[in-house]
Amino acid sequence: MSRISTIASGEKPDVGRILPVIFLLFLFFLIHKSVFAQSEAAINGLVVMESGSPVEFASVALQNIEGKGIKGTLTDSLGRFSFSNVSRGQYRVKISNMGFISHQTEIFQLTEQKHVAFLGKLKLIEDAQTLNAVTISVQKKVIEQSVDKMTINVENSILSEGNTALELLQRAPGVKVDDEGKISLKGRAGVNVMINGKLTYLSPSELGVLLKGTNSSSVSKIEIMANPSAKYDAAGNAGIINIVMKKNQIKGMNGSIAVNGGAGRKARYGSGFNLNYKNAGFNIYASYNYAYRGETEYLDFKRRFYNGGIVTGNYDRISNQHTETNEPLNTNNFRLGMDLDLDKQNTIGFLINGNIGKYLHNSKTDNIILDQAGVVQSNLATTNYDQQSWRNLTYNLNYLHQFKKENRTLSADLDFASNGFTSRLNLDTYAAATASSAVQLSNRKGYVPAQTDVYVAKIDYTDQLKEKVKLESGLKSSYINSDNNLVYQNLMNGNWVYDAQSSNYFKYEEQIHAAYLNLNSSFKTLTVQLGLRGEYTNTVGNQVTTGAVLKRDYFQLFPNLALNKTAGENHQFQLAYSRRVQRPDYGDLNPFRVFRDPLLYYEGNPSLMPELTQNIVFSHVLKGKYTTALNYSKTNDVITWVSGQIDNINTTYERPENLKSLVNYGISFTGQTNYFNWWNATNFANVYNNIYQGDGEIGEFENAQVSFSLNTQNSFKLGGGYSAELNAYFNSKSVYGISTEKAYYAVSAAFQKSLLKDKASLKLLVNDIFQSSQYKHITRYQNIDMNSHINVDSRRIMLSFSYRFGNPFNLKERKKGNDDIQNRIKGGG
Repeated sequence: MSRISTIASGEKPDVGRILPVIFLLFLFFLIHKSVFAQSEAAINGLVVMESGSPVEFASVALQNIEGKGIKGTLTDSLGRFSFSNVSRGQYRVKISNMGFISHQTEIFQLTEQKHVAFLGKLKLIEDAQTLNAVTISVQKKVIEQSVDKMTINVENSILSEGNTALELLQRAPGVKVDDEGKISLKGRAGVNVMINGKLTYLSPSELGVLLKGTNSSSVSKIEIMANPSAKYDAAGNAGIINIVMKKNQIKGMNGSIAVNGGAGRKARYGSGFNLNYKNAGFNIYASYNYAYRGETEYLDFKRRFYNGGIVTGNYDRISNQHTETNEPLNTNNFRLGMDLDLDKQNTIGFLINGNIGKYLHNSKTDNIILDQAGVVQSNLATTNYDQQSWRNLTYNLNYLHQFKKENRTLSADLDFASNGFTSRLNLDTYAAATASSAVQLSNRKGYVPAQTDVYVAKIDYTDQLKEKVKLESGLKSSYINSDNNLVYQNLMNGNWVYDAQSSNYFKYEEQIHAAYLNLNSSFKTLTVQLGLRGEYTNTVGNQVTTGAVLKRDYFQLFPNLALNKTAGENHQFQLAYSRRVQRPDYGDLNPFRVFRDPLLYYEGNPSLMPELTQNIVFSHVLKGKYTTALNYSKTNDVITWVSGQIDNINTTYERPENLKSLVNYGISFTGQTNYFNWWNATNFANVYNNIYQGDGEIGEFENAQVSFSLNTQNSFKLGGGYSAELNAYFNSKSVYGISTEKAYYAVSAAFQKSLLKDKASLKLLVNDIFQSSQYKHITRYQNIDMNSHINVDSRRIMLSFSYRFGNPFNLKERKKGNDDIQNRIKGGG
């Protein structure tokens, strides 16, 4: 077995055997606490809205009969609160939250016989007068961490201005975006990206283009869920990232306008507006954003070739390749939606989302091949001129019925997405004369019209069976039809000739039919969530050019378990298990060859198998501020991009392959701290070990590395309407498949001045101050010996201005009873 990187000596512990023991010990701990905690006097309860939806982060005060406060706490993300170690006596509880009428319970008593008081559901009623007449300003933290997810409030971050959605993800704690736009979470690839609770059904390259074309000014928040429940699609081995777009919920006419400009190596600018009108039973909203992003990148590849075909001894020849790119991007994002309350129980909505843009990849590449003595064997100069355009339109029709019985709802929605993409490529190469060859010219052009249509239908049902038992169930069907026809032509004797070897016509169809059942039950301080999702998948990949057809047909079950235990007012534990899948998308399956120059290309692999992951996470939240999480996962048939080499023609290629497995385990810590009244921060640290193993055609190997990442987000209130933010992150050396990536970091800062009675703001952003976000990779395996350095255009200065008009009410966001549904069926509601 080949060993690519060194692992600490000594036998590694069998984590797969240790984890079940940890699991059983934790279950014993939960049972022990549930049974024997009766000797401790405790008070528990659940805070909900009139609709039954939980109220998170509400203030809960324990008072004596004179009304004097004894203890205080906040509800968690599920609306729960708990007081422990309480003396016997008479008490009452007072609950308050912004935008609600305060609620006070009747006096109750703790005695030797009744030393545990479960107060049940305590309802908060919206304060209509406050909602309509009072101006309130509540500033959310940029990053909020709960036991089940992390939320990044983009619209509250000064650093978000002038960035794209993909650039926002780069600064998210635990998230890593590589030079190709592939996203990983806590060291694991296979993240499922959703927009407004909906899958995009795009290939990674198309998703990257979409996220690059989505301006930060249209993003409200980003939710990161490492262990989503069974009601979410099983796709996404590493978890789900949900990008929630802005939508105003304030009554009356409201809106905002924004403009920004700046530069890195090239200019960037953009502008946009948001409008919303809402009254009783009716809401209409619209937004539009335009962005231009100029960008220049520098890429260096160094490849060594060996006569024996194995990386050993001295190389026979070396290839030095340098590329400079000019990549202007123009994007237009728009959204138009309407919600209509037919009556108190029925709501219907319609939404159209659009993303239309153009992208130019204009690069010049020099590739010089030298022998051991330094004599030039080949000298190529290539121009790559690729004009790309796309048009993504998504239509959604949704319906919500709230039964007369409290907390019973039925929702349904239909989606249609039309995604069109076109690429027009010209690849011109000039080969200079050498001692062994004369001057040569080659010209190639390519045309790729691609169309992907997505149809989705789903229905969800929610019911509160008993006071402490909640049921969720649903059905979902999706159908994808992708048509890609790549035509290459070579210029020969003044005529364009069809290149049959490189051209290919590929069609892909995918059907997924799913059903899920989710049960949530509470037992005093213990909450159990048990879910099961079944998905039937049918795919057909048709290479029309060659006549090869590959069909796959399978059914899989995906269980999900989450145990939440509250131990006193300061401790919350969770143990979660899930089984998830990452199917190869049509971009990975498509065998097209995309050339960077004549000696470097990328291609798909129609023989890819889906990868399956078992994932377990144990987490602890201390005082609602400090979260520690232990995680372990094993992925079989992990899909990884692997480099290959054809030595006799000095050509390198990359294609996705199924490796045998990936084992990932680690520990992470998130701490939210208020250093002073004017300075608060969220700090994140993650240490993990990735172990890749290969077999079969790839060869037997093991590539392992202990890595870590750090992230700190700091917010400062400077007084006089001034505020500031500072973000820094560091990613250590890590491995991906057969490659190793070197460490890199970035530091960014921003300043804001509020103007016009807080209706306007002026922001200045400096991103990646030290130009330190550089991607450097090393690959040494079998006959491959390659170094790469990608110098991205990450350092830039941006200045932005925004103005809000209409109702000045700026209440912190509250969940409504149907928000969890609306976020899924209305594109963010």
